[in-house]
Amino acid sequence: MSTTPSTMSREIADYKALFAERFAEVEELLTDLPAEALLWKPFDQSPWKGPCGSIGWLTAHAVSSTVYLLRRAEYAVGRREWADVDGDEGRDEFGPANHDPAYLLARVQRVHAYVNDFLDALQPGDLDAMRAHPARPREFSARRDLIHALDHLAQHLGHAQLTRQLWALHSAG
Repeated sequence: MSTTPSTMSREIADYKALFAERFAEVEELLTDLPAEALLWKPFDQSPWKGPCGSIGWLTAHAVSSTVYLLRRAEYAVGRREWADVDGDEGRDEFGPANHDPAYLLARVQRVHAYVNDFLDALQPGDLDAMRAHPARPREFSARRDLIHALDHLAQHLGHAQLTRQLWALHSAG
């Protein structure tokens, strides 16, 4: 597919708008949420797909994987080395700080700012960039990782929204 600067600008603007909508939904999800709700699970284990995630875990994973996938896109574009491809909090992705709603909300806002900076820095042709993994027979595509980041964020946001609904039922009863 051939893209011109104007169609690419429109495509990037569309991604920016879609991310803004998802991040607004994440902020709504966390608004007025007590700390105990971040750790609550409607069940621990399921015969289908195993463990259940809490609102805090789902949100932390959603934002961390967004950063990870966009850093892979940065790698594909040539702006980041593979060794620097990681989530926003590395191994602390699910650490105790994420049990505090204010901290998690601030984290979400930091990640949203990173997403906007990433999208603002894209140049014509960047979305078409591809780069091989340094050690495995795999190639990364900037556009695919960007779309994957948006899709993954939306998927886990949906899980967290359903879990928040179940929390509301649980805490009302």
